[in-house]
Amino acid sequence: MSDVLALQQKRSQLYRDFYANTIPERMPIGITLPQHLVAEYGGQNLFDFQFNYALLADPARDLCKKIYSDSCPMAPANFLLSRTPSMYQLYGSQSFVMGNGGFVQHPEVVGMLADEYPQLIDNPFDFLVETVIPRQHKNLDPKNPLIMATAIQMGKQALTNDEMAFLPTFFELIQTHGYYPGSPLGSFNFTEAPLDFIADQLRSFSGISMDVRRHRTQLQEAADAVMPLLFHWGLPGNIDPQGSVFIPLHMPTFMREKDFVEIYLPSYQTMLKQFAAVGARPNMFCEHDWSRYLDILESEIPAGCQLAFEYGDPQTIKDKLGKKFLLTGLFPSAALKSDTPAQIVDRAKAFLDIMLPGGGYIFGFDKNPLTLKEVNLDTLAALTEFIRDYAIYKNPGDAFGTPLNSEGFVFDENQVPKPQSRYLFDWDSFKQKYPLTPDFARANFERFSKETFDFYMNLLI
Repeated sequence: MSDVLALQQKRSQLYRDFYANTIPERMPIGITLPQHLVAEYGGQNLFDFQFNYALLADPARDLCKKIYSDSCPMAPANFLLSRTPSMYQLYGSQSFVMGNGGFVQHPEVVGMLADEYPQLIDNPFDFLVETVIPRQHKNLDPKNPLIMATAIQMGKQALTNDEMAFLPTFFELIQTHGYYPGSPLGSFNFTEAPLDFIADQLRSFSGISMDVRRHRTQLQEAADAVMPLLFHWGLPGNIDPQGSVFIPLHMPTFMREKDFVEIYLPSYQTMLKQFAAVGARPNMFCEHDWSRYLDILESEIPAGCQLAFEYGDPQTIKDKLGKKFLLTGLFPSAALKSDTPAQIVDRAKAFLDIMLPGGGYIFGFDKNPLTLKEVNLDTLAALTEFIRDYAIYKNPGDAFGTPLNSEGFVFDENQVPKPQSRYLFDWDSFKQKYPLTPDFARANFERFSKETFDFYMNLLI
């Protein structure tokens, strides 16, 4: 066995152990360097690479030699994490727009009016396709079918090209450096909490804030109505303990606790329980400071979820939540600029002395730095090398924490019924129209329909 393959297997075992609630030999250290930072390091401007992600290949190779990580520090383009501009521009999007600084930004936009809650509640997917998406993506208006068809085809091709451009380099780096290759294919997905989904691109932040007071009952009903869509959208096709469903949580820290408990939590909690019931681990990014919600998280969120925190007191979070959940985040990325290598080692030691004991924590920043100006690469290198050497457990193989679905939730399709819409494929009606179609073709047609469903939902995150 080659040294590189042996290293990759060792790293993979670290992650397998962690997600099986087993103390690994050491805590894995995986970081992600944003693509804008990689481009700057390569001497590129912040616009050109976003139309050809292959331009990141050479600077990525160089950075992998400088910065230690157990997983590849540079990921291929992804519409959610990269916000590839070509696709959004071809769709005529007002939801994601390239700014003068080279970042695709999400302005506050309204895709649903306050008096349209009944339509959303009555037939959520049809309403999203017919009304919300054409408002947010001007070239996807069914009133102009040829423009819409052309835009969809070109946008899909542009996204595929963007996602594929860096992929050969990504695989090359994994093989060259023996990186952990990631969770099994198809085991990772993403979705949103129902109220966040309604806020982000339907009602906007200011709109949802008013609706909490003025349309409270309708807002609760709408959250219940869209929840099954969000569940099936986020459900991975290949569920595995190393995989997860990434869920960024936007609104709670801007809400009163009473409103969070009464409006935000019920539909979201149902969705989380159903994910847990099928073994799909929710990976929740708790944006901003959740300190006032820690007791609610401890009592109301299913065990075994992974919680990533931006702000908060590490000791308090570890004490309150460390026995029930997998934890990550909290380490201040601002220190990558402010600290010397020696200072960040001291900071990391104090931090890990809190988070390491008993297992259950995997290293993560509070948020990723965006540009090279926010990072001293010597400081980052010192940090990851120190963690690699320091975060070693004395009791590998011991169990820790609480496994996913320890509560024994049972999947109930009545709580998360599959989406029904005239825009989605129905085998029974299709078979009646084309009776000579063999039954084995059903799986392909339903897969095509799921991809269509995902396409439209992806436009609204």
